[in-house]
Amino acid sequence: MKSSQSTPQKRWAKRSLKQQLLYKFLNEYGYERGVLVAEAIVTDILLLIETVYSDRLPPSYTYWPAVPVKNGPTGKSPAIEQLVYVRLKLVTNAEVTLLDDPKLCAQKQARKTFNQTRFVRWCQEAYDQGGVLTLLDLSLLSGLSADQVGRLIGAYEQEQQTTVPIRGTVHDMGPSVTHKAEVIRRFLKGQSPADIAFDLHHSQQAVDTYIEDYEITRKLVQKFPLTAIPTLSRRSLSVVKEHVKLIQEYEPQVKLYEPNDV
Repeated sequence: MKSSQSTPQKRWAKRSLKQQLLYKFLNEYGYERGVLVAEAIVTDILLLIETVYSDRLPPSYTYWPAVPVKNGPTGKSPAIEQLVYVRLKLVTNAEVTLLDDPKLCAQKQARKTFNQTRFVRWCQEAYDQGGVLTLLDLSLLSGLSADQVGRLIGAYEQEQQTTVPIRGTVHDMGPSVTHKAEVIRRFLKGQSPADIAFDLHHSQQAVDTYIEDYEITRKLVQKFPLTAIPTLSRRSLSVVKEHVKLIQEYEPQVKLYEPNDV
């Protein structure tokens, strides 16, 4: 059984600058006014350092080369034409705490939640600084395979009903159409295109295009068989099928084409 002294949270806390300074106050500097006062002094010192030297990276941060949010002349070029360097915090105290969470540990979800939380945070930190991370980036940062990272992010998006600003989503790359479906799902629920673009980290143009594609499919499926829609709409069969699922779920009154229709 794991000792309470060997939990990741306690082991990580011992490595913090705060703990190192506190140890020196109490054991090396001859400070005699007690732990609480020493902690207050150390906290104040660290706050001052952070304020004065905010432009310098502490050991728990890294600069990472990321693809710009607006990449290439179209803004979504598959080719990487330039890079931006984003500042990422490798791990937070709150994330380490997840590894010791009793409920998550009992459900054997602690490591999964820990990884999902930091993946989402890394992607958001990069996006806020004008960059987007790929599955490869997250794989190299975490040591997990790109497939594992993809599955964890996919599960998170499904559980939270949201979209993580990873490059495949922001630049509309890859085989997945999940993020397109989420745009349309929100639109059918009454959310404005502007709010959808903001919430899902998409450009307004992309959101408008996804909605327009859906509207085209919606019109065609009432007059033509499903197999003909990709050719007529110039959209992939997987996208068309996703549209049909959304029609059936949110607009059941729409009558789909049947062979016997005249």
